This record gives sequence, C-alpha cells and structure tokens, in this order.
Amino acid sequence: MRRRDFALLVAPLAAACAPTAEQQAAALSPVAAAVDLRARQSRRFDTSDQALMMQSVVAALQDLGFQIDESRPQHGIVVASRVQGWRTRAQSVLLPSADRRALVLRVTFQRMMARPGAMLALGETLDDPELYQGFFERVAQSAFLTAHEI
Repeated sequence: MRRRDFALLVAPLAAACAPTAEQQAAALSPVAAAVDLRARQSRRFDTSDQALMMQSVVAALQDLGFQIDESRPQHGIVVASRVQGWRTRAQSVLLPSADRRALVLRVTFQRMMARPGAMLALGETLDDPELYQGFFERVAQSAFLTAHEI
C-alpha cells in the first residue's frame, strides 16, 4: 500500500477519534472531589509573618509525632515523616495569599507503601478530614502561643 493511499484511509479514522471541545474542556476542569480535597488541605492564616508560621508548622508536625526530614524556610516548605505501622509523609507549603495580606498553608499527608523491586515507594494521599482539621488546629494554636510568647 502506498503512503498516499494509507493517509487517505487513516485520515477519516483520526478525525473520528479526535476529542470534541467539550471533552477537552472536561479534561482540563477540576473534578469536584479534587476541589473538595484541596479545600480540606488548605487554610488561610491572617498573618504575613512567614517565620512564625514556619515555626508553627514544624511544632504542629512534631506534636503529631512527625520527624522533620527537610525544611526550606526561604521557600515555605516542610517535609516530615513518621512510622506507626506504616510510613506517613507530610508535605507542607506556605505561600502568600493573592492580596499579600495573609499566608495560605497547604499540607498533604500520604501513606507510603514500599513496592518490591522498585526504588521508589508508592504514596497514597490520605483523605481523612479529621487529620487535616487536627493539623490546622494545632498550627493555629502554636501560632497564637508563639505570637503571644506563651
């Protein structure tokens, strides 16, 4: 079969398989579950004191039994882990809000599962609202106590 004949045969099939505009828009729009999860993982704090908030995040993670693995204060990043039957990893990032009057803290907790023969572990994001709520309450409490030097 010549190239030209092949192209004439395949072109209608390719056009029939092309995604529609609606399919493309649906692929790029966030799913409601993802939006809910992101909302649970994020909290706005009405302060611009990044050092205070970084200290509060570290204190809250340590209160929850995590060991700090990595901290990048200049970037607002803290990574911690704990082992309680399985390894749990917490990753947090602290960013200024859009209006620059507050800081937004986002944290994710993952259960890390070793894969036999693989160099990297597989992480499953934990979706327990009480876990995230408890973490943010501890951060708020720590920030309050630190700010008032209690």
